[in-house]
Amino acid sequence: MTVGNGRYTLVFNGEVYNFMDLRKQLEHRGVTFRSSSDSEVVLYALIEWGTEALARFNGMFALGLYDSVEKKLLLARDHAGMKPLYYLLCNDGIVFGSQYDQLLAHPWSADFKVSDEALGLYLRLGYIPAPWALKENTHLLEPGMWLEVSAEGHCRRGHFYMFPQYAEPSLKGEEALEAVDEAITAAVKRHLISDVPVGAFLSGGIDSPLVVAKMRSASSNVIETFTIGTGEKLTDETADARAYAREIGVEHTVGYISRDQVLDLTADVIDACGEPFGDYSVFPTLMVSRLARREHKVVLSGDGGDELFWGYPSRFGRLIQLTQDLRSPFWLRRLRWGMKRVLSRVNDRCLLMDSIGNGHRVMHTRFPEALLKKLFPSLPAWPSGCNAYAYGGRDPDQIAQVSRWHELVYHLTMVLMKVDRASMYNSLEVRVPFLDRQVVDVASKIDWHDCLHVGQKLGKLPLRYTLARMVKYKTLGKRGFEVPMAAWLRTSLKEMFEEHVLKRTDILGLEINRRALLKVFDSHVNGRCNYARGLWPLLSLALWAKRYSV
Repeated sequence: MTVGNGRYTLVFNGEVYNFMDLRKQLEHRGVTFRSSSDSEVVLYALIEWGTEALARFNGMFALGLYDSVEKKLLLARDHAGMKPLYYLLCNDGIVFGSQYDQLLAHPWSADFKVSDEALGLYLRLGYIPAPWALKENTHLLEPGMWLEVSAEGHCRRGHFYMFPQYAEPSLKGEEALEAVDEAITAAVKRHLISDVPVGAFLSGGIDSPLVVAKMRSASSNVIETFTIGTGEKLTDETADARAYAREIGVEHTVGYISRDQVLDLTADVIDACGEPFGDYSVFPTLMVSRLARREHKVVLSGDGGDELFWGYPSRFGRLIQLTQDLRSPFWLRRLRWGMKRVLSRVNDRCLLMDSIGNGHRVMHTRFPEALLKKLFPSLPAWPSGCNAYAYGGRDPDQIAQVSRWHELVYHLTMVLMKVDRASMYNSLEVRVPFLDRQVVDVASKIDWHDCLHVGQKLGKLPLRYTLARMVKYKTLGKRGFEVPMAAWLRTSLKEMFEEHVLKRTDILGLEINRRALLKVFDSHVNGRCNYARGLWPLLSLALWAKRYSV
């Protein structure tokens, strides 16, 4: 969209839900609008208020604004990272886009090598966190950040939003519960404003049923919901989703992933992601997006609830417990680690860490560091500029908040990337009410004791409380949105892994210890170990490299 006799041009991907309020403010300042779109409001807001306008936007977006007089380009990404924004910056200029393969398609990218730092991060985490990207001179803009580039090559950057690492909680008890309920109710109403009917993803957990229940109470229209089943006991949550759908009173559709679809789906996943991506929950996300797109152009999802309200008790609770464990001498912790391995077959590697942050890192790495170094003898070191896990301390309150901050800034952006890739591949818009600015603001003020019961391993207490006020049915167990990848690697994907990974001597120039990798794969195939979390990222990387000739 262009205004000002061609001076200002905006490219904009996303939605700003409070654009009508902003429009009224701009009209009071003399702006005359030609359309009813949020894009025009975003454009004039940036012209009127500059980068300060970004903090006023309540929505999901990636944008670029070019000023042809000042010859400056402004890039910005929403506060939570719901919409991705990649850029390539070199002496010739700047290229930016919503998908990484858009950068690879540009001839400027051909001369740049694979970044050792980014490759090392991917092999450990299964994705590449911002601001890194796989090739040198390419980057992923961080959430809540803006970047300004001039024709002379000068760069300025800054944050218009940063979720606090630590803040003294100001919402506790009953007041916190009511504030969360009120914020979610308002957010869902905002996200329902659309020119077309709005559906929803519905799982068997807590978050999406709460969103759907709020949709039902806010709208008199028929609500349609969608879920995907796997037919596997450990991963299939269709029975719980159906039970929620019946009680809430929505029209529910279930689709299933079968093993004979796996090879075709794998090709779609590689095509949709546009970059290496190691979280195999992208499979059901792709399928449920395809299912929903048959009937809808817009759906709501329950993403963000886990990260905002301490919904990963196995991670958050363990980190809080570590504040006590790490006070013990190392020899005693090592003894306890050994006893756990022998008596309960649990490899609690966190006990061997020297800090809470390193314990958190262990929870997110796909292979143990020692094993990864065996598989890749020249494994790149952790980037010196990556401070994702650079925190220690022993105070439970501080650790609870810092670990929550980490899940939001790093893990959640990976989840959101997955949702964006899978939905956009199917021309479906997914809106995320839990990441509404009002909900995020309330969450940032809440006391973790009102969200997480460490002893019972139960998180998201405000969301459970709010849902219980509306729906009698409930589930207590925590299950991710997954597929039986461990079984697939032993069956449907076995030959593909052998062909594209085991026959390689290197991957993107990094040497592979084939004997060590064959031993790991053999242990997985024969059922001695489950290495699916580490093996799928390797297959994804190899298939991506072939797809894009990298």
